[in-house]
Amino acid sequence: MTEKNTRISEARAVAGSLLDDLETSSSSVDKILMRAKRLARLMRDADAQLWLDYETKGYPKDFDFSELGSCEAYAISSGRFDEVAGTYRIQSLSQIEANVYGAQSSLDSFSPGAVGAVKDFVEKNATEQLLGNQIKLHKVIKDNYSNNKSIFVSLMAGLHNYATDMYLALELGDAAQDIFEGARQEIDSFVRAHCPKAAEKIVAINERIADNSIESRTAALTSCRRLLMTVADSLFPASVTDWLDSKGKPRKVGEEQYKNRLLAYMAERTDSGSNEAILSSELEFLAARLDAIYEKTCKGVHVDVTAQEAKLAVIHTYLFLGEIALLPREPRIKS
Repeated sequence: MTEKNTRISEARAVAGSLLDDLETSSSSVDKILMRAKRLARLMRDADAQLWLDYETKGYPKDFDFSELGSCEAYAISSGRFDEVAGTYRIQSLSQIEANVYGAQSSLDSFSPGAVGAVKDFVEKNATEQLLGNQIKLHKVIKDNYSNNKSIFVSLMAGLHNYATDMYLALELGDAAQDIFEGARQEIDSFVRAHCPKAAEKIVAINERIADNSIESRTAALTSCRRLLMTVADSLFPASVTDWLDSKGKPRKVGEEQYKNRLLAYMAERTDSGSNEAILSSELEFLAARLDAIYEKTCKGVHVDVTAQEAKLAVIHTYLFLGEIALLPREPRIKS
């Protein structure tokens, strides 16, 4: 298991235990915050680490909540910041928890003994003013407790929302990993059986992407084009004889017409016209991008390829191999 997989596995366990603590109230808020900060650290979530640090220590005056980035929504939805009034609560969660316990203690000490004492006093002809003051005091203490409790529960709900989102994100990551792992096995098996030379191109592409320089990214996309040409050479070798597509249009299938050769291979194994059109559209989009890079490179023109563009192009190339790998091995019988 890689270091990243170990970290993600630990994050999943922390997220699960954090949710258990939040839902069962089995831990103090200090321990919950420490566990939440650990989850943020494992997830490399800098915004959450900053947000949770403020929840632990309290907020400074004149704070701009946009500094919380992706976690601003948790602070606002929990009631920490009032967008309408433009005000916010500066106390830490621990301080607010202490306010709740203090208000609860005052409420408990006032009732039922204090109220009973008032009743006894009334029976002894106590003044109405004293009784009224006691009732008002009881209401103040009760309202104070209710207000602090409401604030505390709301802020804890913000933590719960964060923990839930992280747990679901990790679960989604597992599902996506399983899906891609299944696709990878299909593609790897297909490459080994039908175009083993393509494996070298895939390794080269990965090395160039890892280098992460502009030149290496451009080279990676050029290698993607060579990869498709290698696959085309194995599946539908170049020919001087034109191929007739489904509309009866002749298409060149020479060495450089790798796209037409791939289309020919797919068309012979696709029953549905709509499926053929979808695959054709995907190939057109991918090949147009790769060909443009290749042509500029051949002319010595500088090509500025971003890391995101390069990664997406590589992923599309690999997934397109998956589309081919899932096609029937033998051509369909034409009626």
